Amino acid sequence: MRTMQSKLVISILLMVNINLFSQQIKQKTKYLLATFHTQNTTINGISFGAYPQPKHKRFVRTNGIRLEFPGIGILGLFRNDFAAEKPDEIVNGINLSGGTMGDLAYNGLTVALFGQNGVINNGVAIAGLSNVMNKSNGIQLAILGNGTKVMNGLQISAWGNYAVKANGLQISQNNTAATIKGFQLGGFNSADTLKGVQIGVFNNPETTDQKFKGIQIGGGNYAAEFKGVQIGIFNKSNKTHGLQIGLFNINEKRSLPILNWNFKK
Repeated sequence: MRTMQSKLVISILLMVNINLFSQQIKQKTKYLLATFHTQNTTINGISFGAYPQPKHKRFVRTNGIRLEFPGIGILGLFRNDFAAEKPDEIVNGINLSGGTMGDLAYNGLTVALFGQNGVINNGVAIAGLSNVMNKSNGIQLAILGNGTKVMNGLQISAWGNYAVKANGLQISQNNTAATIKGFQLGGFNSADTLKGVQIGVFNNPETTDQKFKGIQIGGGNYAAEFKGVQIGIFNKSNKTHGLQIGLFNINEKRSLPILNWNFKK
């Protein structure tokens, strides 16, 4: 009997807590035009505001067009970290701003006059200065630079691209990735681990732990551990399994002009 009473009390308490929690996160729905300076709201239409609220767990969703002016994107130049791991605002459609700095998820197109950052970009992110996302599935275009922890797609900028893990193509004056599967095309390309192609003036400024599989084409090509083909004016690899074609080539076996090789472990 006591066991049944205990179970009944626990069930009632659970139902009360679930009901209170549901009330706390109850979503409101607004149509046509509404501000995103709110909480627990889905906006179907156009949302607007001056800047994202610096408050977590807002649960705001825009299905349509989000307008943010003036925005605080210019402050992104002084920000040296990424957004939170989970978004508190989601945009399904188009985001237009002077610059969006917040924990947002962009699904579609996001355009900023200055800089923008967010949790994830699923689509196209275009910025006058910079794009910084935790994860980018799609395209990042910026004048100054692009940065992301995980990039699946394309990064294009005039000055620099950075990714911790990249699957796709980086095009810029300076391309940097800790790990990349794909292509780096630019003036200076650097990666700790790369499977693919580097084309640039200088590829992989020399470190002690780089691992490269693929093709390097440039004025100077470097790799700590290399499998593939190096084509350039100067080629160097500390541990080689492949060919070196250039004016001067260095590997662990020998130094030769024009052509060098090593296929032994």
